[in-house]
Amino acid sequence: MTKDTLLFTGATGMIGFRTLILLLEQGSFNVRVAVRSQSSYDKLLSYKPLAPYTSQLESAIVPDITVPGAYDEAVKGVTHVIHVASPIPGPGTADFETDLIQPAIQGTVGILQSAHKAGGVKKVVITASVAAIATSEYTVTGATINEDTRVTDTKRPFANPFAAYTASKALSFQATDDFISKHKPAFNIVRILPTFVIGRDDTVTDVSQIAKGTNGMVMGPLLGYAREGKLSGGTVHIDDVAKLHVLALDPAISDNQSFLASNPASIEWAESFDIVKRRYPAQYAAGLFKLDSIARPESGPSHVDTSKATKTFGIQFKSFEEQVTSVVDHYLELAGAS
Repeated sequence: MTKDTLLFTGATGMIGFRTLILLLEQGSFNVRVAVRSQSSYDKLLSYKPLAPYTSQLESAIVPDITVPGAYDEAVKGVTHVIHVASPIPGPGTADFETDLIQPAIQGTVGILQSAHKAGGVKKVVITASVAAIATSEYTVTGATINEDTRVTDTKRPFANPFAAYTASKALSFQATDDFISKHKPAFNIVRILPTFVIGRDDTVTDVSQIAKGTNGMVMGPLLGYAREGKLSGGTVHIDDVAKLHVLALDPAISDNQSFLASNPASIEWAESFDIVKRRYPAQYAAGLFKLDSIARPESGPSHVDTSKATKTFGIQFKSFEEQVTSVVDHYLELAGAS
């Protein structure tokens, strides 16, 4: 029996790669991976976890996701889409509108438009964020956040790259709502809204990159890089986020829905120090962690109601300790000290 084909974007990032591996392990689809260039696809194929699954993969080159019709060719013949691709701020992020806002909006709306025109698409699963529905300032008040929450700040100018990034998630979320209202597509749209995603990132192959992305929220302080101010205590294991994307493909998950993804307990970031001392005493004694050189990181409250995801998918979100050990084990592996 011929498998359906799924179009996948954002496979070269942390969430995308883990989701791709889980999807391929499940084996229900052939996967067409949208990448900016052939070299990006070649790099993707070089990651060891993909080795058993290359026969299930093909590529679609999409150099610029902001161009109208960018995904028109890539989406032809597919029945499902997982859209993870979205820009994140980096050292070179200067023009917030060009680098973050417009790619987030146009990339998401563009793939929906292409799917709508092509016909035959049954479902689109999109990686959103808790930031799409709640500002960090609102989150740390301790207010309960659920899928109906809408407290966002998209006013320009943006104070910093993080503010622009969170606005990009909110604006692309709103643009998706507008698309659904205007076009009433034949396919369902499911959005996954994670908090800070922590865990092993197999796109990191050099120990110097271990604090890349949201893993830096844990690994930065553990390696002696102090963080100023309180950070919301909402976190989720990378495996849980990937699992929700794949489970959302189930035809039984109908209608246009959103699901928050988070360990429901509000964590204390400083617990990571205690976890390391308890779980890795030899490596701690050997000086592989520099946590004693800085103040313990501060946490703000996080009350994220994940009951909808738990009831719908039967998922039990992994603990903060499991998140920490996942990325720390990878760090020690890359450092040759595991």
